[in-house]
Amino acid sequence: MKIYCCFTPAHEILYKDYFLKTVPKLFEVVPTSVEILGSGDYFSPEFLRCINSKIELVIESIKINDGEVIIWSDVDIVFYDISPDSIREQLRDNDLLFQREGHKTSEVNTGFIIMKCNNKTLDFFETVRSGLNNNHDVNEQFIVNELITSKEITASWGYLSFDYYARTHGWPPPLKISLYHANFTIGKNGIKQKLEQFHECNYLRRYPILAHFILSFKYASRCAKKRLFLLAKEN
Repeated sequence: MKIYCCFTPAHEILYKDYFLKTVPKLFEVVPTSVEILGSGDYFSPEFLRCINSKIELVIESIKINDGEVIIWSDVDIVFYDISPDSIREQLRDNDLLFQREGHKTSEVNTGFIIMKCNNKTLDFFETVRSGLNNNHDVNEQFIVNELITSKEITASWGYLSFDYYARTHGWPPPLKISLYHANFTIGKNGIKQKLEQFHECNYLRRYPILAHFILSFKYASRCAKKRLFLLAKEN
């Protein structure tokens, strides 16, 4: 089974040192380096340009893999326990599967997508491309979330189980997960934030009790600072 991904030079460290090293051997990685310079921070100009390139690549990959199941993945993901069989078991009769953005929202995250390559998914992503062409200030996730709530699409879709974990699902992650997606890196130094998530995730898996104890203080401090900031803003 093929796993497609694309990345800018800024994200190459994520691809080479984390993503690629954890992909199980039963998968074939099909990477594309998108030569767009810049930090690649979330919603930066280079981030949005890369999104447009990604959708073009998604459309092309569907065309050349007609009838097959493929994966499109961001490179800010590390894998722990996935296989082609478990992917197909998740997909079942759906054309598309997405990570849920969070436990309390119906929105999807487009960082990891399982798809059947057929006319329905091709039409879906061609519609996503049209949406991006008509609105240059949003990413493909915004367009996808609009589409899946409309009656304009014929592709069937669903959610991946929560063991396909993302930072927006809450912290800390469970010990038994299929993958970890280091999303929710708003602001500057996005790459540094993602690397920190990976390091803490691995620390939690190696030393669960000690790591939970230490990190609970770290994140309690952050939460307290955020609450104090919001209270000061209200007053």
